Amino acid sequence: MKHVILVLSGKGGVGKSTVSVNLAFALANHGKNVGLLDLDFHGPSIPKMLGIEDQRPAVLAHDIEPVHVTGNLAVMSMAFLLPDTSSPVIWRGPMKMGAIQQFLAEVNWGSLDYLVVDLPPGTGDEALTIAQLAPNVKGAVIVTTPQDVAGHRRG
Repeated sequence: MKHVILVLSGKGGVGKSTVSVNLAFALANHGKNVGLLDLDFHGPSIPKMLGIEDQRPAVLAHDIEPVHVTGNLAVMSMAFLLPDTSSPVIWRGPMKMGAIQQFLAEVNWGSLDYLVVDLPPGTGDEALTIAQLAPNVKGAVIVTTPQDVAGHRRG
């Protein structure tokens, strides 16, 4: 992986997944080899956005083959591994960290120019773990919205 780009926000519902998908497609359309990693374990939406929610990654001898959207765009998401879209993922930090390590080490991404990582809202385990474990984190896209409701805090 030459470059890892994190897509995150402080709040849910601001469009992180939309930005991630569009960024990944834009890079792939420019001839780059791109991986799109959906780390929102509790609400994975990337496969649905791409129309590939019925796909499953192939499990090879030592690797997991990501789902290929195009010849140079591959996707991995927890959604592919759940029995159905309503199955909950109830994990704490160590389980999330282990899954992230597996998605980085055991998914056969091939030679990537870019890995775009769609993160859940906030600065929790997923964001901290990927920032520590991913090679070549080159930047982050912070997604925000000007709507008043985005600034409201639960109290």
